[in-house]
Amino acid sequence: MTRTIDASAILPFIGIGSVKSPAVSPDGQWLAYLSDATGFHQIWIRPFAGGQARQLTEMPEPIGAFAFNPKGPQILFTMDCGGDERHQLWLLTDLTAEPVALTSATTVVHLWGAWSPEGTRIAYTSNARSPYDMDVHVTDIASRETKVVHVGSGMREVLAFMPDGQSLLLRESLRSGNDQDIYRLDITTGSLAPLMPHDGKARYLAARLFKDGTGGLTISDQNRDFMAISRFSADGGEITPVLEFAGRDIEAMALSPGQDRIALVVNEDGWSRIGIADRDGGNLIRFDHQPTGVITSVAFTPDGRSLVFPLESASKPSSLWKVDLATGQFDQLVAPQTNGFDGGAFIEPVVERFESFDGRLIPACVYVPASPPPLLGYPVLFIVHGGPEMQWRPDFRADVQFLLSQGVMVVAPNIRGSTGYGRIFHQLDDRENRMDTVSDLRAIRLAIGAREDVDDDRIGVFGRSYGGFMVLSALTEDPDLWSLGVDFYGVGNFLTHLRATGPWGRQQRVAEYGDPTVMRETLERFSPINRIDRMKAPLLIVHANRDPRVPMGQSEDVYSCLSGLGHDCDYLRIDHEGHGFARLENRRTVFSAFARFLQKHL
Repeated sequence: MTRTIDASAILPFIGIGSVKSPAVSPDGQWLAYLSDATGFHQIWIRPFAGGQARQLTEMPEPIGAFAFNPKGPQILFTMDCGGDERHQLWLLTDLTAEPVALTSATTVVHLWGAWSPEGTRIAYTSNARSPYDMDVHVTDIASRETKVVHVGSGMREVLAFMPDGQSLLLRESLRSGNDQDIYRLDITTGSLAPLMPHDGKARYLAARLFKDGTGGLTISDQNRDFMAISRFSADGGEITPVLEFAGRDIEAMALSPGQDRIALVVNEDGWSRIGIADRDGGNLIRFDHQPTGVITSVAFTPDGRSLVFPLESASKPSSLWKVDLATGQFDQLVAPQTNGFDGGAFIEPVVERFESFDGRLIPACVYVPASPPPLLGYPVLFIVHGGPEMQWRPDFRADVQFLLSQGVMVVAPNIRGSTGYGRIFHQLDDRENRMDTVSDLRAIRLAIGAREDVDDDRIGVFGRSYGGFMVLSALTEDPDLWSLGVDFYGVGNFLTHLRATGPWGRQQRVAEYGDPTVMRETLERFSPINRIDRMKAPLLIVHANRDPRVPMGQSEDVYSCLSGLGHDCDYLRIDHEGHGFARLENRRTVFSAFARFLQKHL
């Protein structure tokens, strides 16, 4: 007997909450973090030693990022409107004050940068002058006086003030997000000095500065395939390797308050491992009893005795933790919001590797339901991650756990172009190699369909953003392989996408997909909308009206074409959301439609 999906069962899964972005106040007394307990992310705070948490902000929109003033109780936070990514800067003058807006130009993108060492100024970039270009601004908090200290073309971000407070550390991505440069910007003169000159491409995930002004540490793949920690000089020149792991990316780090130790997070096939070492890379310690999962940041407490980090896994919703560096003991600071679920009911994936058309092995997370397969085998839903410069990781996904509870196997491939496997792998899908990713997906689909515990006639594909493009491509390139598709805000036409996407990020997308002025015919071939009449499987499309990355017109055009062809296509439009669904009520609407579509077609 074929098992059917109970669509109504998804709502309790969608109600599972999220906590993230822990930060400890400079005096060590308070733990602040983001929680969506009220329906979307706001800042919450509780005593670090333990005690009752309270909601610190009650803003009408989700909070983006926040940072404590290094010298006091002030908190700077960012907030956009309806997910449009045009963030404004807000200030809490203390932990009981009402928020004060520092910027109010709602059509302008403000990228948060850093507090000054003395805590009296902030630095950030914005495209107030030109929608295409991010200039550097410094604001005095007391007087609210703002100065433009650097004008330039393209994308740039402030990473930090230099220790003397007279210069800024900048990251420029003028060519692409994978081909960056680091500069020292003199605030008074506006002069730029390159700090890490390099041949070839390099990406810089983070930088931490030495208080003595001699330089700092960076996570970078400069001169190597994987991300490693290197030392750089404040005067520029060659970088010096400090810590690296063969075949692994280091993806987060922190410097201890005394600046004698480094905390780091290593990506091991998607799972995270914390380590600690001397500043020169010696005496590396790994923690044997670390809870398994994904860790996106790490920070020392002000006394240097503990590390604080967020943690989630496929089977454990997000929570906040600390580890005592003297004893190696891990303690949970903020428990997950499980919505009444027993955590033991959730399932972890295993990583399998599949040979693609060129002999390359492509990794995928495979989630198998706890229930035995039906007589004809499990139905399967492939989920392709977005980006494409991202990695599917075993973090908590409510939709995945719902599918597993309904007896649906989930396969989440990291096709070529994914991060986490080195720069060479990451660049395999660039520009003219775009359709090799579809060949990867095809190879894994055929291998999964050949399993004895899988029903080869019930295999669908789901993706968001770039993953949505992969859904449309799969259904048009291999129409006989797929029984359904679900496209959340995907790209259907690269030519119109590159014209309409947010201008401040356009160059990064051109570098990834190709320049329409020189690759027009190739981009037309890659665009699924030009082969839309080949699609056979039913399709669900979901898109929000304030999406700045993949404008809604992409889905409108796909739906119009399919409707004209009389194709089975459902389209759900969501108001007041951007590139994703930040509000609980919208997630309920979206994933209820998702579940009903699967109930009907899978």
